[in-house]
Amino acid sequence: MTGTARSATGRTPFAARLAALGVALGVALGVAPLATGCGGSSGSDAPANETSANETSTEGTSTDEASGDESDASPSASPSDNAGAGGLSATDLAWAQLMIPVNEQLLPFLDTVAERADDPALRAFAADLVPGYQAELDALHALLTEAGVEYVNIHEGHNMPGMVTEEELTELASLAGPAFDEEALAHLDEHLTETAEVSRAETEAGTDPATVALAADLDRARSTQSAELDRLTG
Repeated sequence: MTGTARSATGRTPFAARLAALGVALGVALGVAPLATGCGGSSGSDAPANETSANETSTEGTSTDEASGDESDASPSASPSDNAGAGGLSATDLAWAQLMIPVNEQLLPFLDTVAERADDPALRAFAADLVPGYQAELDALHALLTEAGVEYVNIHEGHNMPGMVTEEELTELASLAGPAFDEEALAHLDEHLTETAEVSRAETEAGTDPATVALAADLDRARSTQSAELDRLTG
């Protein structure tokens, strides 16, 4: 599949990022530690202020952990390093706080595709996804509410694999016909792949049964959606 959508090449995959985020959240449930899990809009190294925040949040961890080295970041943080809130581990929290903005950002994209795609089948596919994504958002917010965690979009302005940014949505809106469809399909493919990966990581590293179950449901849904997208593209 071709297209100009942002590629995850050269970025730490979501599974490794989730593990790193869980450790950071175990140190301090604040905004600064979570800068380790998000790339800048260009996908290059983090800005100096984010790097500084990361160094502060990871004080006391090993050099490899602080660097976010993909080869050493595995979803196996010990309970003492993975303390969360309200029954949710830091990994559980990291997953929910990633998935909410990623899903929220996709909804206007789906609306645009449902209205403007050249291929009627692609328009229908995008429209059919909307209710499921809204239901996922309701369930994710309910998890945080049950844990007594007030939701704040700590990833606002971040550029993560699988997230359709405002800039990308604007770029998409400037296209039409087959070029629009090609770009939309590339974004959908990346989103479905990345969100399945991070949800699979949560099922392996998470501890809260309800959160792990929701992640498993989401992983299964993304697998089904990816198969449908493959059939759509032939």
